[in-house]
Amino acid sequence: MHYAHAVLVDDATYLNGKRVDAASASHDEAFQWVGLHDSGIGELLNYQKRFGFNDLAVEDALSGKQRPKLDVYENHVLIVLKTVAYDDKTKRIIVGDLTLFVGPHFLLTVRHGDALPLRSVRADLEQHPEKLQGGPTAVVHEIIDRLVDQYVDVAAKLAEDVEQIEDDVFDDEVPAPASRMYFVKRELIEFSRAILPLVDPMNHLTAGTVPHIEAHSAIWFSDVRDHLLKVIDDAQVLNEIMEAALHANLALIQVKQNEDMRKISAYVGIGAVPTMVAGIYGMNFKHLPELEWRYGYFVVLGALSVVSFALFRVFRRNKWL
Repeated sequence: MHYAHAVLVDDATYLNGKRVDAASASHDEAFQWVGLHDSGIGELLNYQKRFGFNDLAVEDALSGKQRPKLDVYENHVLIVLKTVAYDDKTKRIIVGDLTLFVGPHFLLTVRHGDALPLRSVRADLEQHPEKLQGGPTAVVHEIIDRLVDQYVDVAAKLAEDVEQIEDDVFDDEVPAPASRMYFVKRELIEFSRAILPLVDPMNHLTAGTVPHIEAHSAIWFSDVRDHLLKVIDDAQVLNEIMEAALHANLALIQVKQNEDMRKISAYVGIGAVPTMVAGIYGMNFKHLPELEWRYGYFVVLGALSVVSFALFRVFRRNKWL
């Protein structure tokens, strides 16, 4: 399997909330925070030797197809997250992966994709040493909190798309383009797949029983979980609205088709009368009524016009035309 070239974003040691020289890593209160972007197997193997990662954890970090989860290993915890961003140009969501290796004195993040760059998270935390004093636990909380905030933004963007479709379907009572509706529906499904599985890891973090995560931080994660559940509720509501819009749009299409069929049937009915009469007069019989009458041609045309006009009025009155 081919992996993208590894990119080391940053590798820093922190003591009492401040970045210090790596020589301080031996201090009991210090911790290391390593950030990788689109990491390859070679780079991760180096850090596996350094921190003692489990083979299965390394494999999960590289696969890019894992659901959000929390796995506990002998000397570290693995947290897999899904990053989600909304592209305003394409109206699509961009899903990436973020894997956290959390140990007693280290945190390694492996990010695949361009959603949720962690440089800003690190910069903001370095501006608030009092937060960084919380060690890896504080960093994990900050990352997941930013992640859920991003979910909130994406849900708001998707809500705008759903509202636009809802207006198109219910306000104008004209069928909306089916391709656009199914496109938004697919984005909602993809969004739900990214955020729903995160509930279980958040429940573990909220319980305060995850190794290497400080128990007192449970209240922090509880607040983040509440925000996550709110986003999930919003996504489910949007999904239900889209279901209703799809059904309503299908009903409008069927009504439109029925109207077209009524119009076609009405015109066929109008055309049937002259067709029938012309068919009778077109038969090669010697003795036909009024065949040699001087005004027969005009009388037949007049009668056909009157009947056709009467049928037209009847169909128009019944709103078939």
